[in-house]
Amino acid sequence: MSKILIGYYDKANFITLTGLLSAVSSGYFALRGNLKISAIFLIVAGLCDLFDGFIARKTERTDTEKLFGKELDTITDAVSFCAVPSIIVYSQISAVWYGLLICAFYILCGVIRLSHFNSTAEPDKPLNYYTGLPVTYVALILPVVLLFDSSAATLTVFAVTGLLYILKIKIPKPEGIWYVLFPLTAVILIVLWILL
Repeated sequence: MSKILIGYYDKANFITLTGLLSAVSSGYFALRGNLKISAIFLIVAGLCDLFDGFIARKTERTDTEKLFGKELDTITDAVSFCAVPSIIVYSQISAVWYGLLICAFYILCGVIRLSHFNSTAEPDKPLNYYTGLPVTYVALILPVVLLFDSSAATLTVFAVTGLLYILKIKIPKPEGIWYVLFPLTAVILIVLWILL
């Protein structure tokens, strides 16, 4: 496929693109008023992001393929976990000015966090923690908050989540058991949303 299309299409990038399609679907269903399907698609996007990096690290790739994968992942994260959650939140609240401000603040914080991560990451010296909350965590946080059907709680948690993206706090990177706990939590959330 890479002989007729630009880009690199390995297993990790296919998972990244699947996550992007899931996130776009999440935004679409939120705008159509189907919060249940929207929440499920957002969780699936988060799962894709959890495993695309894991698979990428296990795949032998050239430096160019690695760079492409990194850029693809960052752009996907900006859409999936910055723009789409804001669409979901704004679609669930009354059209009030402070809701728009909180959504804009959230997007700004998410983009700053992604830019910081890309500009400070050193592949030769990987750390065992992130500085600031990774934006992908919203794929679990937002579906939990939306279960409570409270605009005030949703906006508050959304604003705090955005702030956590840019605070200089250390968040451990998922390893070992976390690759079981995160998907298990995601499956439980999906079941809860299906049962609603």
